[in-house]
This record gives sequence, C-alpha cells and structure tokens, in this order.
Amino acid sequence: MPTETEEDERELRQLGYQSVLARGWGAFDNFACSFSALYCIGGVRVLFYIALSNGGPAAMWSSWLSGSVLSIITAATLAEACSAYPAAGSIYYWAFRSWGGGRAGRFVSFLVAAWTLVAWTSFLATDSFGVANYLISEIVVFNPDTTFPYDTADVRARAVAWALSLLFLALATALNFLPPRSYAWVFRAGVVVIAIDIVLNFVWLPIGVARTYGFQPAEFVFTSTYNGGGTAPGLNWVLSWYLPASCLVGQDASGHVAEETVSAKKAAAKGVFWATVASALCGFPIILLFLFCMPSIETFYATSAPQPFIQMYALALGPRAHVVATVVAMVGAILNTSISLVAVSRLVFAISRDSVFPFSNVLCRVSASRQPRNAVVFISICAALLLCTQLPSQVAFASLTSTSAAGSIAAYGLVGLGRALLTRKTFRPSFWALGRFGVLSAVVTFLWNGFAFAVLCAPQYGDAAISAEPSLFNYSIVIMAGITVIALEEWWRKSRDDWFGNLKDDQSYAASEQTVSPKTDGVTV
Repeated sequence: MPTETEEDERELRQLGYQSVLARGWGAFDNFACSFSALYCIGGVRVLFYIALSNGGPAAMWSSWLSGSVLSIITAATLAEACSAYPAAGSIYYWAFRSWGGGRAGRFVSFLVAAWTLVAWTSFLATDSFGVANYLISEIVVFNPDTTFPYDTADVRARAVAWALSLLFLALATALNFLPPRSYAWVFRAGVVVIAIDIVLNFVWLPIGVARTYGFQPAEFVFTSTYNGGGTAPGLNWVLSWYLPASCLVGQDASGHVAEETVSAKKAAAKGVFWATVASALCGFPIILLFLFCMPSIETFYATSAPQPFIQMYALALGPRAHVVATVVAMVGAILNTSISLVAVSRLVFAISRDSVFPFSNVLCRVSASRQPRNAVVFISICAALLLCTQLPSQVAFASLTSTSAAGSIAAYGLVGLGRALLTRKTFRPSFWALGRFGVLSAVVTFLWNGFAFAVLCAPQYGDAAISAEPSLFNYSIVIMAGITVIALEEWWRKSRDDWFGNLKDDQSYAASEQTVSPKTDGVTV
C-alpha cells in the first residue's frame, strides 16, 4: 500500500507536475493557512469605517448574512475543484480544468493567474500599510496635538507610513524563511492570535463600553441606516456587500499550499471550505459586537487618526489600556501578511513552472529545504514597489484595497462559469463531491462573484463628492482593466505558446485525465 505522501505525489504527476516542494503540513495547518489569510476580525475592524458609511448598521449585518451564505457556496465549488486538482497553481489551474482544458482553458487560466497574482500582491501591500496605520493612529490618539506627520495630505506623513509599511512587510517576509516544519507553528500562531483577538474583544470591549459611553440601542443596530458617501439610496445599500466581498475572499490559499500538504485532495479541500465557514460564522457576532459597542457615528468619525477604530478602542478601554488590543491586532495582521505571502509565493512558483515570467527557471527553483524562496523574495519586492505608489499620492493606492479582493473574486466567478457551462457533464470530482448540487453551486458562484466584483469596483461616493474631490474615485476598475489589457498583450505576444506548455495539447477534459509527462522545472539547489 502506498503511503499518503506517495499517493499525493502520484496524483500530482497525473496533473503534469513533479513534486519538488516539501510535503509535511497537516490538515489543520492547511485550514489555518486559509483561516489566517481570511482573518475575519481583522478584516471587519480595518474596513468597519468604510462599511458603516455604505448603508449603516442594518445593511452591515444583513448583507454579511446573505454574503456569508453565498461565499460558503463559492467555497464549496472551489473545494470541489481543489480536491480534484490539488496543485500549487490552485485557482488558475482550477480555471484551466473548469473550462475544459485546450486553448480556451489555457487562455482563461492565464487571465485568472494575472488577476489573482495582482490581487494577492495588492493585499500584501495594503495589509502592511494597515499595520502601519495602526501604529500611526496610536501616536495621534496618545497626543491629538502631536507634530508627528500623520495627515495623508502631507508628503512627510506618506513617507513615514511607507517606511513603516516596508518594515512590517520585511518582518512578514523574514518569517517565510523558517523551515517548513517550523513555519507550521506560524500557521497555528495565526489561529491562536485570532482566537485571542476575538475573546479579548468579546470580553473586554463590552466591559469598557459599559463603564464609559454606553451601548447603542438595538434599534440603532438592527434598523438604522447611514449614507456617508452621498450615493443614491439604492446604490448605498448595494455597497453594503463590500464588507463580505472584501473579507470572505482568499480561501484559495489552502489550494496554493496543496503540494506541501499531506493527503492534499482531502485536507486542502476541507481547508478551503471550513476556513470560509468558520470566518463567516465568526464575522457575524463580531459585526454585532462592534455595532453595539461603537460610540455615535459622529463621534466615531470625529478623529484625525488614519484608522478610526483605534479611537473607538481608546474611548472604550482607556487611553493607555487600549494599546493591548491594538498590539494584538497588529500581531495578527503581521501573521496574516506572512501567511498570505506563503500562498502568493506558491502561486508565483506555479506560474513560473508553467513558463510565463522572464527567468522562470530561477523563480520556480526551490531551496535545499524545498521552499520557493526565490518566489518569496520576488513577490515581496513587487509588494514593496506597490507601496511606493503612495508616496506621490494615496489616491490610486487606496483603490488597491478593492483590487486586492476584486482580482480573486473575478477568478472565482470564472471558475464557476466554466464549471456550470463547459464541464458540467464531464467534471469528475474527487474526495470532495457536490453531486447533483455541483452545477447549481457553480451557477451561484458565478452570479455572486460577478455581483461582488461590481460592488468592489463601484464608486463609494456620490458624483458631487467625487467632482469636488477627485481622489474619492474608486480606481479599482481602472486597475483591473489595465491588468487585463497587459495580460492580453502578453498572451498574444508570447505566452499563448508557452503557457501550460506541458498541457497545451490537452483539448478535452477526458484527455486531461490521462497522465502527462511531469514538468521538472523546480529543482533543488
């Protein structure tokens, strides 16, 4: 009887690849990868001030409920694909197979790879920037009259935020150089910190609020609305889905580390699905907690700190004691960045293995410990370069928050579309099988993610506000269009002949199930 690892390697060869990454992470490590990448409480906290202006409290919790159900259905569709195709390419490989292989599958998967790569890289930059904002906000909260540069209109403040962001990105990158067995503890630490963060907020925050400004009434939480962006009433409510669309995305991380997970077709599929379920279930009471515990809307926004939530912590917990909650949030965000870097570096490794990047043979090379460290360094440099875009202005950089989710959301939608239309009769599920609900789930995946993509790219402010202040325009649709144009140009110029070179003669799903010659570009050095 072959061992689980031998079975994993055999299945990977059937997908067209030779196993070169260290396979040793267990099912919980795989779950922790996606759960930490999703980081539900951190996402809700960072985006709370944006979500609150998009419909107000009633829209926030109700949209989270519906968005959670639809995101879980999406996760089920992705888990089914992950179980059948547990490769490091993850989402773009699933797109290739979902679209039936052949030239159409190769083209769609190329677009998906481009979108997903930019999305994950944008997330690394915005997450590092978010940690920097926590620290800068603390300085402002401690001394509102400080001369420390914090106003984003001041180039010195942007330079400080940039330097701090690079520092936190470097720290997250350094963790990626731990040996695989040691890094498993980073996965576990990510889950522990999230648990501490949640418990701390559920226990300490209500006590602090009860002793200070008091709770919001149930009527405020469950029925009140708020339009902070000056958009049309209908659009304002639609924008409330911005929160679940931004927070419940990134579960494909479990797929990216599938080649390093034991019993990948089972563990990775479970990681994709159950991390989404856990994040959705945790997110709902967290939203209600923050809504009940927040001060008045006017007080919440009446701060010059880059992150208004820190001001709320200070009001509820005290000007000194609240630092503990902020430190926990910062540690969680740094671990979140590091774990996300694990996922995206495996994506870079896989894309390089499939022959796209210049110097692909270098980027897909693995170290003596069988880790894609060249890919880690490369994508960290790319994220650092993205951080530089905030130096002249934060206008375009602010839109990266939406782009970091929009790219992956668009990819999920295309996987669902291909599964529903092209391979609905030929798809052969593995361990994770949805049976008769597979096609229906794929249709829902396409519709929900198409809608979520539109929400993420929609204007967050009314025409009058944007006319008065052009920096309020949401440039994520411009960024996504630019990425698509560049990807199309690259496809026609070179990559249509190189991309998936080992599988480009695979014209049908049936043929794709046959064993093909494995690629061996990733070599141990």
